[in-house]
Amino acid sequence: MLEIFLEIKPAISKPLIDIKEQPILANVEFETLTAIVAGLKPVRIGLEKLCSRNESLLTAEGVFAFIIGELDKQNSEFAKNMKCSPVQRISD
Repeated sequence: MLEIFLEIKPAISKPLIDIKEQPILANVEFETLTAIVAGLKPVRIGLEKLCSRNESLLTAEGVFAFIIGELDKQNSEFAKNMKCSPVQRISD
């Protein structure tokens, strides 16, 4: 849903500028939404893989390694927080 909203942002912003209306969200808020979408994308991919019919514990381990690796590549605070939970849970 957020991904679609970010895709149509230019189509929404231009008419608002044309009619001299205030933007719906500030640029900082759009950057936050972009960071959230980027942080959730590896999780979505991993969950789709885990929900397949014939997945094993080895697959699950690989999926978690993928998710943590992808979140590690991102610089956002959201991604760092998303990465901390599974890492802490696995180490317990």
